[in-house]
Amino acid sequence: MPEIAGSEKGSLLLGALRSCISRYDPSVDTSGLAFFEFPTFVGCSIDGFVHVMVGSISSADIGPYLAFAAGRSAKALNIYLSPAALSGVPSQVLPEVASVLGLQGEGFGVAVKVLQAGKTGLASVAHGTKLQAVIQDEHAGEEFLGNGGARDALSLVAGSQCETLFIRDRMIVTYLGLEVARSISNHGEISLEIGVGRNDRMAKTWLGEMTSQAEQLRETIDTVRRFRLGGSQFHPLAKLSMARWMRLALQANPGLIAVDRVTPIELARTGSWPGTSVWSLKGHLEPIDEDGLVYQGFDPSFEDDNLSFAIAAQGVDAEYVVCVADGIDIGAVAKLYEVTRTVRAQGRKIKGSILLLQERNRISSIERLVNMASFDLKSTTIPPTWKNQL
Repeated sequence: MPEIAGSEKGSLLLGALRSCISRYDPSVDTSGLAFFEFPTFVGCSIDGFVHVMVGSISSADIGPYLAFAAGRSAKALNIYLSPAALSGVPSQVLPEVASVLGLQGEGFGVAVKVLQAGKTGLASVAHGTKLQAVIQDEHAGEEFLGNGGARDALSLVAGSQCETLFIRDRMIVTYLGLEVARSISNHGEISLEIGVGRNDRMAKTWLGEMTSQAEQLRETIDTVRRFRLGGSQFHPLAKLSMARWMRLALQANPGLIAVDRVTPIELARTGSWPGTSVWSLKGHLEPIDEDGLVYQGFDPSFEDDNLSFAIAAQGVDAEYVVCVADGIDIGAVAKLYEVTRTVRAQGRKIKGSILLLQERNRISSIERLVNMASFDLKSTTIPPTWKNQL
């Protein structure tokens, strides 16, 4: 994380931070403080108390602010969030984001406060989340199967070596972790769109009369297999959705993390959240022009935030929530805490949590946050030969 000490006092963001600190504690003299400026926020430390003013936020995770606080051995952290930080996002989303950040802050050994900053002052937020965890057990597809045509869609992918994942009334079909088909619903009647990415799904739909869906699925799987398992390691199809691919390796060999069984979890969020991702705040607004009109009726690709989640079972009654991260994600620990809280709230007796990383991504910033966690958490790595487990 690059930082610039002593940023210009005329900066609007620095001025906003000074104002928030003064409102929070009028006794603090901000004139002699050293400020640190990052791409999306500014912060300062006062006797072990860190203050952060968020300039822009594209993902709802508290990780970057905690990493800054950890670097200063902080015992307390105040995060100031204003509507300006969510540029292009509906205003009603701000309280939900603030609530999620507050809840994530409960998972660490630092006293975290999230405050909404407005013209009338600072307002504390209630902590909470509208995240839903769909455990992919025998009950996961019940809502989906209640729709007409659902069993035909399921039969089409049966025997294809694909993994079927359910999110409420939707079915996502993946091969080696990458989406190759998805269900769509038209007045309660289910059908399948086949392809990798929106453009591919759209093209195959338009060519539907020329080739059967079973043949389209076979061709799509063959293409994914060629790039995933061949020598084209830098091709997008070889690099996308790696976390779900890693999770497949755990399902095939749970012993990689010393457990008996691994069951996938898929996530959804209710409320005003934009887009299809559970943490990203980047909306999916289509341009009102000829190019945008072409895509009407075809949703963007299924997003995974470069993380995947699962329930790992050891013995009869020991269950853990696992977060599989395919890259460097400073917010992974905070997101894992939110998922663990959500799964517990749904009635599962969770003994602890596991953060699984590739060895090259096990950096000190993430390990520092693991050590700061106040919930039962351990981090581990997956061997570089994990693809051979499938």
